Amino acid sequence: MAEKSLARERTTRHHRCDYPFLELLEEDFGIPQFSLRQAFMGVPAAPKKQAIAICEWATEKAKDDPEEAGDLIRGWARRRRVGMYHPAIQGAPPLTFGGKTGFEMEGV
Repeated sequence: MAEKSLARERTTRHHRCDYPFLELLEEDFGIPQFSLRQAFMGVPAAPKKQAIAICEWATEKAKDDPEEAGDLIRGWARRRRVGMYHPAIQGAPPLTFGGKTGFEMEGV
C-alpha cells in the first residue's frame, strides 16, 4: 500500500524551466532566448513539458521560422498573462542592488 502512495506522489509538476533548459530549447527549436524568457520565466517558472509543447506548436504554426515562432510564443504568454506578462511581475518595482538600479551615473 505504501508503494502505491509513493508512486502517486512522483510527478513532473516540479520540473520547471530554468536558464540552462531555455538554452536547450533555443538549440532545438531556434527560438530566440528573449521570447523564451518572456514566456516561460515567470514566478513560478513554466513546467518544462508545457514549454516543450508550446515550442513545438509555435514552430509548426510558424512553418519553421524561429522569429515568427518567438512572436507566437510571446503572444501566447501575453494572452494568458503568464511568464513576464503576469500582472504581479509587470507591476513590480525595478530590481535594485543596494538601493541602486544600475542605471544611475556615478558621481553625478
